[in-house]
Amino acid sequence: MDMKNNEKSKSSGKGSIQERTRRTILDHAARLFRERGYASTSLRDIATATGMKAGSLYYHFASKEELAEEVMSQGIALVEDRVRAAIAALPEGTDPVEVIRHAMTAHLKALHDRGDYASANIRCYAHVPPDVKDRLRKVRATYEDLWAGLIAAARAAGRIRAEVDPPALRYALIGMMNWTLEWRRGASPSAEDLAAQFYAIAFAGALADG
Repeated sequence: MDMKNNEKSKSSGKGSIQERTRRTILDHAARLFRERGYASTSLRDIATATGMKAGSLYYHFASKEELAEEVMSQGIALVEDRVRAAIAALPEGTDPVEVIRHAMTAHLKALHDRGDYASANIRCYAHVPPDVKDRLRKVRATYEDLWAGLIAAARAAGRIRAEVDPPALRYALIGMMNWTLEWRRGASPSAEDLAAQFYAIAFAGALADG
């Protein structure tokens, strides 16, 4: 191996180590933010959990705010990617309300598969500094726009009553799904069962006939 290729290999290996270290930091930070909240989690706590000195974290993240923003952004992105993939896998011409049901299932599965990131986003959002919140609001808006489009398609197809307010329905769906992070324990009920229950409540109602 010549010198140029050797240096390239060293650089690539160094980058890989840095990426793994960064991921380890993010994983531990997500767990601590989920468990303790934003205010009660310090960089020293995260460093201890990661097995690093507190000062070493600054090589990867300039501040706790930057670290929290990255964790929370990834929490949103993980859920959005799963939902978009589930929608893309459906056959063309699928009933738009059925598309919403599949989106709900994908959302719930993503929340609980990678719960630390998603839960950190939900738990810490109200407590991060205003500038971080503003940037995260833009990330959230992209995902909310996806749901707005799904609801609009179902309404245009005559599958949702005209008097139902689309933003209210959107926030109701996302809110009740996100809240499962606070009360669901273990693997029961499953994400599929939760989605089916929420879908039935939202689109069929909870009242018995008569």
